[in-house]
Amino acid sequence: MPSHLITPLKLGVSALSILSVFAATAASAKEKPPAAAESATLLERIVITGEKIARSLKDTASSVTVITGKQIAKEKTGDSSVSEVVQDVPNVVFTDTVSTPIIRGQDTQGPLTGQGSFWGGTVPRATINLDGHYLNYNEFYFGAASAWDVDSIEVFRGPQTTSQGANAIAGAIIVNTKDPTFTPEAAYQAEIGSYNSKRASFMLSGPIVDNELAARLAVDYSGRDTFIDYISTKFQHGDTDQDFEALNARFKLLWQPAEIPGLEAKFTYSHNGSNRPSQEAASMPFENLEHITTTMPTWKQDTNTGIFDISYDVGNGFKFFNQAQYSASSVHRTTGLVNNGDADVEQKNASNEARVTFGEQGDALSGVAGVYYAHTKSDEVLYLSGLSTFDDTKQNLGLFTEASYRLTDFWTLTGGLRYQQDHIQREGKSVFAPQPVDFDTTFSAVLPKVSLAYAVTPDLTVGAMVNRGYNPGGVSLNLNARKWMPFEEETLWNYELFTRASLLDDTLTLNGNLFYMDFKNAQYTIPVVISSGVAQSYTINAEKAHAYGLEVGADYLILDNLTLKASVGLLRTRIDRIASNVSYEGNEFAKSPGYMLSFGASWDVTEKFNLSGEVRHMDRYYSDTANTPSYLIEPYTIADARASYDFNEHLQVYGYVKNIFDERAPTYMQQNRGIGGVEASMTMPRTFGVGVRGSF
Repeated sequence: MPSHLITPLKLGVSALSILSVFAATAASAKEKPPAAAESATLLERIVITGEKIARSLKDTASSVTVITGKQIAKEKTGDSSVSEVVQDVPNVVFTDTVSTPIIRGQDTQGPLTGQGSFWGGTVPRATINLDGHYLNYNEFYFGAASAWDVDSIEVFRGPQTTSQGANAIAGAIIVNTKDPTFTPEAAYQAEIGSYNSKRASFMLSGPIVDNELAARLAVDYSGRDTFIDYISTKFQHGDTDQDFEALNARFKLLWQPAEIPGLEAKFTYSHNGSNRPSQEAASMPFENLEHITTTMPTWKQDTNTGIFDISYDVGNGFKFFNQAQYSASSVHRTTGLVNNGDADVEQKNASNEARVTFGEQGDALSGVAGVYYAHTKSDEVLYLSGLSTFDDTKQNLGLFTEASYRLTDFWTLTGGLRYQQDHIQREGKSVFAPQPVDFDTTFSAVLPKVSLAYAVTPDLTVGAMVNRGYNPGGVSLNLNARKWMPFEEETLWNYELFTRASLLDDTLTLNGNLFYMDFKNAQYTIPVVISSGVAQSYTINAEKAHAYGLEVGADYLILDNLTLKASVGLLRTRIDRIASNVSYEGNEFAKSPGYMLSFGASWDVTEKFNLSGEVRHMDRYYSDTANTPSYLIEPYTIADARASYDFNEHLQVYGYVKNIFDERAPTYMQQNRGIGGVEASMTMPRTFGVGVRGSF
């Protein structure tokens, strides 16, 4: 191992060791008397579903943070989207209010960004899995997946390709929404705030046929004005709309026939519609939140999805699951100027996943086996200095299995394997290349995963995991050379040590993962200067790169009415070898802070009155892979506070202040060729909001 890695890794190992020793000491401490234990309030127990089999957090080796629906309602007031809710997850970074997350230094939108996604299509490194539906690229980037009526959000860091398949090399975000109930219930929410923000939500659920057929309807609307002022008198509004708007609607039917015990069928229809600017960025001086640009393209996307789930408990520990789904998406980019980048994308996706689970948690042998197939067809049109058109087809096949075997009462061995095959076809023509693109390549990978866990006590587990990550390759356009250039698939080996602890009569949970990721053919974008002030990019592979770090989280119910939360993420990255651009060798990954810190508290002052708050701190990082000094993002800190009062179970009044100290810090910088200078995406300025909500 290189010498420059030894000391940081020793520090990480030491941190996990200290955590484990502390946990073991606490676990071995004298238990409370039975009466005290019975009266103690416990932290909510967490079940993980994102690895295709339900298991407790204690038995999950992957680095995962779970945010429950109860936490969203109590501690995330004012957060309308999934991306807002997960802002404080360690080693997960958002560099714009319109963006996908950076997970452990990997940009989840993939290497093809901006106009590059028009030339070569999209190759995301992660997505949001919403009730089993993998959000398409534009849903992910612009869709603002709603946090209303959500049961849980699971944020996995590190490769999840063994369980999730292609486009999960950086991780996965699993969103589980609530199912219909056989007891009638309803909920509502209404909110207003700064920048003309508004939100209205409701939910209705109940039986149609007693104990057999139930339905649930959830609708969430949110919107606000942009916080950037476009001050140029030549700004081209046209048909653009730089303000934010999102409408999410979901209808579910649940059937549990009494005459067929063990059978369950569920149909879900969802609509996701949104409007977003390309970004919220300012020109100098950045803190004024003004931009002198004359254009800011906006995106309108609508996606309709139907999902049919069926499961059957065969008995003897065997359960069968099948999920079929179909979605249709329409995306429109508007610039305000004719022939300046307007675009239309129409996409249709169909998929089916069948799997069988066997055994229960705690059995000597348990696991899952399944098969996944998806077909995606996209038609893309770009009006930029002429007409560019593309037809894109992707076919994805995955065969996967995972099994856990209890070697003894203390040792558990888990092994997983996936064969993944991705067929990518892209045909089309661009006015910027003399030859049409005709890319037709099949990528395949064998993706193993193995972990070994040791139960030091019933409440403390330590272990190690090794797994492989993979993302398919593709094609991009080098505008300088006017050539289509393919790039190879990227792979990595991920090595982790982990600890899980539930202590002090389940009032304290500690979770930690130490990781080292070894990349082969990592995909990066290279800027190409076309003319003075004009630059584009294409994708190349770095033969070798690495990243290592640590994620630790703690929840402590210090009093029956006071919960403290803390987390830390450490990250170090380096490009080791990149023959096609040796100037990048030794550089850090873009958008990869050295550390992230978060601390929060939730205090039930009375049975009706709650106060909560959170502080997040981000270390410095470079905006680009070139590590341009002028694009260095300096450390910044954001503090939020919330309060709520329950008049009764039907009415709660709440308020929030985000970014209390009005920290106006750049989060991403780049050259804007239109203004001939630098622009910076900015933190959301201080905002206030009030609202009412309740349930029946």
